[in-house]
Amino acid sequence: MPDSTIKYIELHALQQQTKEQLIKKVSELQEQHKKLAEENIDLYKSQLENEKVIEDYETRFEMLFRMHAQTEIIKEDYKRIVDLKLGNTYNINATWIDKIVFVLKAAKRPLRSKEIIEVLLKNDPMFRTLTDPQKGLSAHLTAALKYGRIIGTKEKGQNGYVFSVPESL
Repeated sequence: MPDSTIKYIELHALQQQTKEQLIKKVSELQEQHKKLAEENIDLYKSQLENEKVIEDYETRFEMLFRMHAQTEIIKEDYKRIVDLKLGNTYNINATWIDKIVFVLKAAKRPLRSKEIIEVLLKNDPMFRTLTDPQKGLSAHLTAALKYGRIIGTKEKGQNGYVFSVPESL
């Protein structure tokens, strides 16, 4: 049935009811409206409370996440300090020769100057400031060779030297 027919039937049904029946019907509808409005208000209040609880949890989670990150940073700092004191880590304040020897010992294999440069670029902020890292490293490699801190061996068919730490170190 079209909407206009339904409206006509509803209108006709309402016109056939008595005044008391209509008043009773209006009262019932008002009561239902009031109950629905109260439920809506309760739901809205509940939603606001839930949003506050969620915000509270998000704030706590964020705080715990920050605390965890700070703890991890502190833990890493302590590990670095212990390793530094035990001589197990790269020390940026060491001499260049000590740094080269440390890199070779840590690698546990002979390295070319190019590989040493890669390691120093990753670990040493001072080394990154050099305009020509190859030239900067070359002088220190020569000094380390001169003092016997490292050994340079020439491989057949290869340019340059392969550097290693003497067995006595």
